Amino acid sequence: MKTALVECRDVSFGYGTRTVLQGISLGIAEADFVGVIGPNGAGKSTLIKVLSGVLRPSEGVVNLSGADMRSLSRKKVAAELAVVQQEEASDFSFTVTEEVMMGRAPHHGGLYFEDHSDRVIVQEAMDKTRVTHLAERRIETLSGGERQRVRIARALAQQPKILFLDEPTNHLDLYAQLSLIELMRNINREGIAIFIVSHDINFMCESCAHLKILHETSFYCQGSPRDVITEENLAHSFNIKALVDVNPITAAPRMTPLARLENAP
Repeated sequence: MKTALVECRDVSFGYGTRTVLQGISLGIAEADFVGVIGPNGAGKSTLIKVLSGVLRPSEGVVNLSGADMRSLSRKKVAAELAVVQQEEASDFSFTVTEEVMMGRAPHHGGLYFEDHSDRVIVQEAMDKTRVTHLAERRIETLSGGERQRVRIARALAQQPKILFLDEPTNHLDLYAQLSLIELMRNINREGIAIFIVSHDINFMCESCAHLKILHETSFYCQGSPRDVITEENLAHSFNIKALVDVNPITAAPRMTPLARLENAP
């Protein structure tokens, strides 16, 4: 049995009097590829923030490599896990190389000058994500798909054991989404665990080995995509009538929305 890199037990979190997560337990081990789906507002982004130590749970505990995350410095956490957020605004104009080099910060002190090993790691991250040709471009001049690849390159430059992605397909066209699936699979094959949250059901079916549905503060169901993506589960969690069949090429479940349901079963 693989040892969990990130593990949470009976975690709850809320904003003021509103409970967002309740009784959440999960483990993410080396080379796992786990996805959480749910409608907008289900708490998916909050879940990533809790699991990555940005937010502290009101109840329960989150462990990183066996240690309570509350006892770890941000530098220690960032050396083991990386997060790619939905949207990242900056007041500064960086080149792609400068942006990716920021991923090396957790491995150094406060002010530092990159050395040869840093440059090698950054170059490898840019090669893997196919952004090397953009090296001297400014971030604000890139397309949505290009920016997403640069964010992932910066995360890989951290050399994390686990990569968190929050709604990675937002604002991406179909070509960029297919490129992202390919990139995620390649990263995962290298042994990096991946944890994705999204409301894009078909993307998650093609990407993830294990899926969970987050519904009304807790996990409604979990298992393989084929076990989780059923017409009954989608009706209950997303309040839609949908057709679920099988992609004839990839054999992954495929969902076609048909109609809204006024009242969930």
